[in-house]
Amino acid sequence: MSSVLTHSAIPLALSVCFPQAAVSPTLVFAGAVCSIIPDLDVIGFRFGIRYGEMLGHRGFTHSIVFAAALSALLTFTLFRNSPGGNWVIFLFLFISTLSHSLLDMLTNGGLGVALFAPFSNDRYFFPWRPIEVSPIGVASFFSKWGIRVILSELRWVWLPSTVIFAVGYIVRRYG
Repeated sequence: MSSVLTHSAIPLALSVCFPQAAVSPTLVFAGAVCSIIPDLDVIGFRFGIRYGEMLGHRGFTHSIVFAAALSALLTFTLFRNSPGGNWVIFLFLFISTLSHSLLDMLTNGGLGVALFAPFSNDRYFFPWRPIEVSPIGVASFFSKWGIRVILSELRWVWLPSTVIFAVGYIVRRYG
């Protein structure tokens, strides 16, 4: 997985690519939370759910179905009748949530992502996997491995996200 903070880079970057009237600070915060929620599946380890199972790590909570369901739930409960329209809000939350899985598919470790769960538990990676996989657990982050992860994420996620945000901001402000 990418680290928790890195997952939130995608909704932050994309926030300037959506209509300004629709993207409130609350929505951007919700998008950042949605980009992290899929990793709550690690709780399953405490209950004996193995990594490769449907409800295991990078299983159902990393699927397209989960991203759509979570986004719909939030759109029609927390953001109902918000400016900008439900479809824009749903799309922002959906991309924010699904970005988690897509970033995980770019990492160089793990068993892959069950993108099509619950219909299939097959696990997928992208053919190109430049992001150093993050350790599960905070203690491992304070090591040489953790430093490699941070440097990898700065290069492959934060730098491109910053460029996207900057270009979007310039276009929005001066375009």
